[in-house]
Amino acid sequence: MLREPPDVLTLHCPRGASIRYGQVVMAGDGFDEGSSSFREMPPFEAIVAFEEASEGVEGHYFYRNNEEYRILSLDSIIIAFPQP
Repeated sequence: MLREPPDVLTLHCPRGASIRYGQVVMAGDGFDEGSSSFREMPPFEAIVAFEEASEGVEGHYFYRNNEEYRILSLDSIIIAFPQP
């Protein structure tokens, strides 16, 4: 999770939901059980954005060395912005 939105990318939700940002540090195999196919995964170090409803935290999360990490499904990610 990024503490602040990145300078190069800011998203706004028309419904007013919170947009959160993170950086990809690990990825799964991309298998989508619903369609029984593989989907392209965001590259490592990409900035990803996802919408977080006010009802609760999106995805599973954990802390390591006071840094927050989330486990998100591909369907939760709105956009992935590769780093140059």
